[in-house]
Amino acid sequence: MNNMMELLSIPSLEGSRVVRVGRRLIMVGLGMKTLGAAIAAALMIALSVVAVSAQTPTGSFFNGNSGQLGNSLRSVTFFLAAAMIIAGIIFVAVGIITSGLRESLSTWKFITGAACFAFGGVCAAVYAFSQGDSVPLDNQF
Repeated sequence: MNNMMELLSIPSLEGSRVVRVGRRLIMVGLGMKTLGAAIAAALMIALSVVAVSAQTPTGSFFNGNSGQLGNSLRSVTFFLAAAMIIAGIIFVAVGIITSGLRESLSTWKFITGAACFAFGGVCAAVYAFSQGDSVPLDNQF
């Protein structure tokens, strides 16, 4: 930035309106760059105050209902399993569509799709266990 200011400090250009506007824009840009850290610190303090003020004075979580935590974890595993399976379908579909392109890395899309299916299956098994169900495995060929 100092080089820009030196470039604009040519004596013959002192009266130019464009140079004055350019200097102002540079100063505004430097001010915004400096204010970025202050704004981030102010947001961090404000958000931490909100988090602290949200706690109850008695210190009890979930209003004393401990089953709410288990229900929320079960629903998270269910939605994670569904999201992983959908992501696997999308990755495999994109791999199929782009497999004919020369510069495409469709193999990695297939591998990523398979990994999504595998992780989605693990999440579905965890969800089934959390529901108290057994996971049916058919091992008779």
